[in-house]
Amino acid sequence: MVEASYLAAFFGGVLSLLSPCSALLLPAFFAYAFQSRRKLLAKTAIFYLGLATTLVPLGMGISAVSRLVYGQRSTLILVSGVVIILLGLLQLLGRGFELLGPLSRMRGRVRGESTGATFALGAVYGFAGFCSGPILGAVLTVAASSGQALRGATLLAAYALGMAAPLFLMALFWDRFELGRR
Repeated sequence: MVEASYLAAFFGGVLSLLSPCSALLLPAFFAYAFQSRRKLLAKTAIFYLGLATTLVPLGMGISAVSRLVYGQRSTLILVSGVVIILLGLLQLLGRGFELLGPLSRMRGRVRGESTGATFALGAVYGFAGFCSGPILGAVLTVAASSGQALRGATLLAAYALGMAAPLFLMALFWDRFELGRR
């Protein structure tokens, strides 16, 4: 069972990469104009680290929180419902809040081809995985049901690896199929 869930998380990541909202970020990844396979492999590894930085704490957190609220389902549903209604009312009233404050402050400091830019793109890509909700939701559900933070972390690391795997594969065949010229 454990192996199957890791494999499912990995292939879920692959499917998430191919989802319409995530696929829109791919041109940004390849816009760095990598000249060599080695450089592309290195940048893909940095991209994966950015993904993992976003997703692994999410897996750990959902696992830890599920342990805390186990047996409190009705209270959790009530509190979640109230929060969603309040957020909806704020939206209707034209009010809002910014979740990306620290990221927006970094905006001017990160340059296009830098290692930091590749890492930041991976982290943002991890957030983009949220629009492929059913797949990520399923992986998060498995992580939450475990109640173990380490298991949640490794499941989301496998999911992130699945998101990066096609990019690693392209990097491996970069020279052979002259992908840089296409």
